[in-house]
Amino acid sequence: MRKIGLVGFGVGGSNYHAPLISTTEGLQLAGIVTRSHERRQVIAERYSNTPIFDSLTDMLAAGVDAVVISTPPDSRFELIEQALKAGVTVVSDKPFAMDYASARNLKTLSVKYQIPVTIFMNRRWDSDVRTVKHVLSSGKLGRLRRLYNAIEAFAPQNEGNASGGGLLRDLGSHLVDQQVMLMGLVTSVYAQVDAMAHDSDLNDGFYIILTHKSGQRSHVNGLMMQHNPGPRFRADGESASFQLDGLDIQTEQAFAGHHPSSSQIQWGVEPEEKWGTLFHSATCEKVPSLQGDWPAFYLQLRDSLNGEAELPVAVDDALHVTAILDAALISAREHRVVQISEITGLE
Repeated sequence: MRKIGLVGFGVGGSNYHAPLISTTEGLQLAGIVTRSHERRQVIAERYSNTPIFDSLTDMLAAGVDAVVISTPPDSRFELIEQALKAGVTVVSDKPFAMDYASARNLKTLSVKYQIPVTIFMNRRWDSDVRTVKHVLSSGKLGRLRRLYNAIEAFAPQNEGNASGGGLLRDLGSHLVDQQVMLMGLVTSVYAQVDAMAHDSDLNDGFYIILTHKSGQRSHVNGLMMQHNPGPRFRADGESASFQLDGLDIQTEQAFAGHHPSSSQIQWGVEPEEKWGTLFHSATCEKVPSLQGDWPAFYLQLRDSLNGEAELPVAVDDALHVTAILDAALISAREHRVVQISEITGLE
């Protein structure tokens, strides 16, 4: 049984990490760090046998095999460094870092202490992403021309929320990571980023064109003030197109208080009305959605800790995504295409 400690019990810690860890066979939720009286009460009700600590120092002293850092981005660097120095594997929430230089420094620390770091890119296992990956590999689209990946919603409650460093760093981390997973490494970026009227350092919308190493292009779009949301995914090929609408159901299930072992639901199973459609010139057909599988992240983390698998998300993947997001900000500011090599210094 591998002991997993959790630092932070906000939205991510309470709705994602704690339920997934506690329902993964072979893992134990061995401690949670929070000083909030209200959150301590919730933990006592939901996880009565889980110790609560005032600090990461106290939890490390009690003994854990890995720690999950689910605190605001500006506090993560020191916590990750502390865990690495203690010889404990780290799971970091996204965004992994607020810029490429910081991300590279975290990798350097991981190499220095010879302790692995992985990143909670759970949306690699969204139902929609898994389904699109399946459709792309099926050959039904023919040669792919464009892949559009977007999350749009009308969410005024998120206006002015600095959590995650703005929408690009927060939501954009997931969407860009998905696009790299589906289409390969990125060589250049062109972007438009919507700065918020009351705070130009924050953003609540973005549109990015990625040029991949293969020469193909893809599009990533995020907008939280959209009254008429567009498709979640659209893949256009020479033989057919595939479109899928709506958001992965796992988020809805998690925020409703469910977890993968809940008996009241089928975790990650999309209703038929949310299945995507494959369009040919004169016909169309529904494509059943693959089951969403966030639990896969912690299953692979468990196997990695046991020496039986690679980490679920490689730190180099997170560095590449961070470089793309840096390039997007420069592109939007300077109105030009930015090469990834400008960020990384690597050709």
